[in-house]
Amino acid sequence: MVLILVLGVLLALAALAAYTFWGVLKIQTPTNGPSIKSESRRGTALLIIDVQADFTKETGSRKWDPDYLQSRLDQINALAELAKQKGWPIIAIRHVYQGWYTNFLVRLLGGGLGARGSNGLQMDPRVTAKPDLDIEKSKSDAFGEQELSAFLKTHQVDHLILTGLDGNACVKNTSIGALNRGYRVELCDPAILAYNQKAWELQKEALQEMGAAVSHDIVENAADAGAEKDPA
Repeated sequence: MVLILVLGVLLALAALAAYTFWGVLKIQTPTNGPSIKSESRRGTALLIIDVQADFTKETGSRKWDPDYLQSRLDQINALAELAKQKGWPIIAIRHVYQGWYTNFLVRLLGGGLGARGSNGLQMDPRVTAKPDLDIEKSKSDAFGEQELSAFLKTHQVDHLILTGLDGNACVKNTSIGALNRGYRVELCDPAILAYNQKAWELQKEALQEMGAAVSHDIVENAADAGAEKDPA
């Protein structure tokens, strides 16, 4: 009887572990979708990914270096101002975990960061961008939300400038989701945050091999181009 009970408990734990693994895999896997290559799109959009108060803390176990964080936020704000001048739509993407079990694990193991009901789900108040679209996502790839593809189609966007965090997670997987659909992906490196910088360097190389571009001076280049058109 005891043996049967022990086996039952072990089977239940194994099933729970398998379900947890499947759930994590589902959240972390980039998505696929219809290709836009046959469409005559020529627009650009700025994506600000997961720059939420929950994920931009300077204290606690998942804290950022204040100078590193502020420099990235400044670059995001500069890009948002450029997008406003150019007429590019700005899309704010915020991660909010879905499902009671996922939220239970996030609260138990992750300090509740990104869990439904957290006080830090909104954009970091230091981000001054006024988004044209605000999306909640529950997967690391923002293209898991149909609202994003629909908005980009309406605005005839084929070129995406990606910023935000984390470079090794949601930025990477959203980039892959975009590339899978035929978008031109441009990663603005000074506006992307990554806890593991060594891993991010490798991720950038991998994304470039897949077709993404990595830029370091989008704002500066735009300013230089403007100066050439309107010399003092």
